[in-house]
Amino acid sequence: MTSKECVHEFSGIACYFVGNSHDFSSSAIDLATISFSSVKFERLETIDELIALNLERPDRVRSVILNQSMGKTLVDQMERIQEAFPSATIAFAYRQAELAKSFLCKMRELHPRRRVAFLPMNRDLDRWLTLLRLLVCGENFVPDELHDIFFQGNDTASTSEKTDHACEAARVAQKEALEARTAKAVGIRLTTREAQVLSCVAEGKQNKLIANRLGLSEHTVKLHIHHVIAKLGVNNRTEAAVWFLENHGSDHLVQ
Repeated sequence: MTSKECVHEFSGIACYFVGNSHDFSSSAIDLATISFSSVKFERLETIDELIALNLERPDRVRSVILNQSMGKTLVDQMERIQEAFPSATIAFAYRQAELAKSFLCKMRELHPRRRVAFLPMNRDLDRWLTLLRLLVCGENFVPDELHDIFFQGNDTASTSEKTDHACEAARVAQKEALEARTAKAVGIRLTTREAQVLSCVAEGKQNKLIANRLGLSEHTVKLHIHHVIAKLGVNNRTEAAVWFLENHGSDHLVQ
């Protein structure tokens, strides 16, 4: 059965994204809804909110997708989610491969028999929709960056030894990536006003609302955002917001 046939056959099913509006924007939810009109997509803030739905037909929930910021919560709550939605594919949405590897290692350690899917959020639009289609159909996708943990060879080392080695490599990579991002952040200085504007952007506010909150003109807000994007070396306000959330609270960010 092709994924197109699958979506048609399972019309009326539901897919829930769990995370805040920065994790899964309303535009992303709208895009998914337009692309798969027979599927209900909805974003919820927490796992408790998801469980509290108390649906009459939980078997119609085909996938539950949680953001990388909820990795530890997902590991702890995996059994609870799968008991509530036995037919659903549980997926980990991520932007940073080292976090996905760390999550997979923890799942292997605590829930070795539990199946979990992955949804990379940093793919181009067409690719992302293709991967989302797989989840809607209850299928899975193993990203290249997770192959070293998912698939183990058959040579002299045991599967357990190979998994331990891959997980240790993932932990080292995560630590190195964190150190690299911290080092990059240290070299960046935002003015107080730029930091205020970026904070509002990270909250999902549009320029008009930012201007009203800070007592600025929309033109001035646009200029601040332009300067911030240039300083951070990112491509757009969304990437700037992600950068802010990763480095939020660091005193050295403001000059």
